[in-house]
Amino acid sequence: MIATGSLACSACGQCCNSPPALSLREWFAQRALFIGSIAIERVPRRRVGERLGADGATHALNEDDVADHDALADTLFARAGAPDAGWLSITLQGYDYPSVARCPALAPDGRCTLHGGLHDELNDALNDALNDATKPARCAAVPLDPLVPDRWQPLVLAARRASTQAPHWRGADCIRDGLETGATPLIEAGRVIDTQALERDRNALVFERALWRDAVAASLLASASARASLAALRPGARLTIAPVPALLAVARLSETCRAACIDVIDRQRALIDTTVAAALARRRLDERVITQELRGFALAHARAREELASVQPSSQPSSTPFAHDAERWLNLR
Repeated sequence: MIATGSLACSACGQCCNSPPALSLREWFAQRALFIGSIAIERVPRRRVGERLGADGATHALNEDDVADHDALADTLFARAGAPDAGWLSITLQGYDYPSVARCPALAPDGRCTLHGGLHDELNDALNDALNDATKPARCAAVPLDPLVPDRWQPLVLAARRASTQAPHWRGADCIRDGLETGATPLIEAGRVIDTQALERDRNALVFERALWRDAVAASLLASASARASLAALRPGARLTIAPVPALLAVARLSETCRAACIDVIDRQRALIDTTVAAALARRRLDERVITQELRGFALAHARAREELASVQPSSQPSSTPFAHDAERWLNLR
């Protein structure tokens, strides 16, 4: 574990080797940049005495560790059915060919083009904590992990540092023991120094449970075939599907949401076409499976657009307080 540590980031871009996890809000804002997908993972229950660790050290979970894990999981995730089945993590995830090995937001010099200024003028309790930068919240939290309790962050840092010592990282040495001058302080004596980035991501996940994630979880658990796929999904593995269920859930809230979802679909279909065309030009056999999946995404988007276009505005539900909140969350107001 790393009891006290800091981040000496050189903006080398090596950790930005794939598209990030996104809130729906962030994806809507960057819909012409990131191909969206829904990533589904199992979050297992943890047991007292279970050992976790990396970087040559392990930690046996105690009752407080397990209680904090369960409380956070109940807040962020949907139950996966039976009490002992754990939880389902259902998130929006950027999608691209693994062979590209870089985030679409990276500039040629390896720096993030999204890291920067304010992008929203709303000023209320719903938006304040999550509206301070265009950089995705999950990226802003790195190298900490919003999906595990604060008391586990020393383990997270140790695992991150171990991963940066792999040969392909080319000598990255960004996670340091102690609080170094000029580095960003992360944890001290096992405690997170500044939890703002973690809470920003967690708050987004909580709001979007009501917006779309719980609806997608319920739909999956109601399907026998989906339940079978989820039962076979091992912890750490991921099931990826097109983001259409999230869009359909949001589109039902109001006419404004429906129109916005149609625009997202149109942007996504154009982006998928461009991305697939670039892959075909590379002529790599190992990219064929991803090409097939992206074409499946495009087909799912086309069907969803037909469904949404057939809905008459008069048949949309009247605006509700939650619909207003959703529109503001998605920057549609």
